[in-house]
Amino acid sequence: MRRSLFALLALVLSFTGYSYGQKDLRFGTNMLADDNIYRNYARKGDLIFMPYASLGYGLSSGDFNNFSFGYEGDFFLFRKLSHRDFSVHQLGADYNHLWPESKNLLALGGKVEARFNPADYKYYNYTSGGLYLNYKTYLRENVVLLAGYNLNGKNFSEFSEFNYVENIFAIQTSIFFSTKTTLRLSANYYHKNYTTGISSLDSLYVPSLIIPDTEQGEAGQGGMGQGGMGQGGFGNGGVGSGLRWQGYWQNRPQSQQLLELSEGHYWYRIREDEFPSTDQLKLGITVAQNLAEGTGLMVSYAGRINPSSHNRFLANLGESVLNNEELFDDHYSYIGHEGTVQLKQMLPAQSTLTLLFTARQRNFSGRPAMDLEGYYLPGGESRLDKAFLFEAEFAKRISLGSYPLLNDFDFTVQFGAGKNSSNDEYYNYRNTYFLFSMEKAF
Repeated sequence: MRRSLFALLALVLSFTGYSYGQKDLRFGTNMLADDNIYRNYARKGDLIFMPYASLGYGLSSGDFNNFSFGYEGDFFLFRKLSHRDFSVHQLGADYNHLWPESKNLLALGGKVEARFNPADYKYYNYTSGGLYLNYKTYLRENVVLLAGYNLNGKNFSEFSEFNYVENIFAIQTSIFFSTKTTLRLSANYYHKNYTTGISSLDSLYVPSLIIPDTEQGEAGQGGMGQGGMGQGGFGNGGVGSGLRWQGYWQNRPQSQQLLELSEGHYWYRIREDEFPSTDQLKLGITVAQNLAEGTGLMVSYAGRINPSSHNRFLANLGESVLNNEELFDDHYSYIGHEGTVQLKQMLPAQSTLTLLFTARQRNFSGRPAMDLEGYYLPGGESRLDKAFLFEAEFAKRISLGSYPLLNDFDFTVQFGAGKNSSNDEYYNYRNTYFLFSMEKAF
């Protein structure tokens, strides 16, 4: 991975004419106080510190060719659950070319990324890579067309059933009117190919403080993996009997020894039930209006359609899973609708205030809704979530003194609240949070 990046850099530097270099060094931190970090019914809170750093370097040839590369590292440090700390690291390179007469722009690049977790949560670990190609052209003076293609791949350290290669095709048109109105139409087509056809199903929960010693007895697959696997589209929700944890104790071999742990985990069996790929189409429309000097309103809608209704996911999550993780809840899991209304106001002294309201509905294909005991609902319906979210953000550039290192800090404070109503009781929750951010660029 490193050799490939250095080879790309050497190739670009070999071209003559790149005479201008610019460094971009940034340090910052976020502090998140969230009363429901797991986004489930249990509503457990924590304080998460998220420091980060990025280093970039740019080269240009004249005014119309630019090349840049850089590194970014993000760290997630939990106050109560320090054993869940992890970090994400990324290396990337970009090139863009501008045609001055037509103002057309070509941009291309790539990145590699890796995530590192402690041993007990290494099933979150992955390595990924991606390439992109974007082209922007002016169809008219007030009409801009942006077309793009992304090729992505991801490899999970433990769950190879989720490894994939993904193709994304995107097109977007923006129309600017004399009334200071902007209309934007977009369409994105996603196609994910799984690189293995084996899925893990039939998850069984082992209660906290008591687990079987798999070295002494005859336990099955699993270890510390926190979840069974299911497949949308086949009516399998990762639970063979329709219960989240029924059936283990009645079938435990008598020779098995017992060990104690501080947290329960999931034990799962393997069976073959495969499909090679899944697709999704996302359509969007946005209208932005300048209401007054420094005041803007934006209204947008996005809809997702799954032609094949296929997806793989980890099910039966327990109470200590970050449900926004791709393993549990990526965007292929559902079809749905989402609408947002955003109001932004420029304020004196280099500050802004933004209010955002979101309403969304998500229908999860082939994932049966359950009660907290793991029983399917009497009607056998699939999981359906309806959420209402509110965010308020204040941002300001501040200086703390005359010394240069104390000037030009970007400060942000954000408050958010939301309610997710679901027919699956595990996902029926409320949450509120405060986010504080500080960044310094050099």
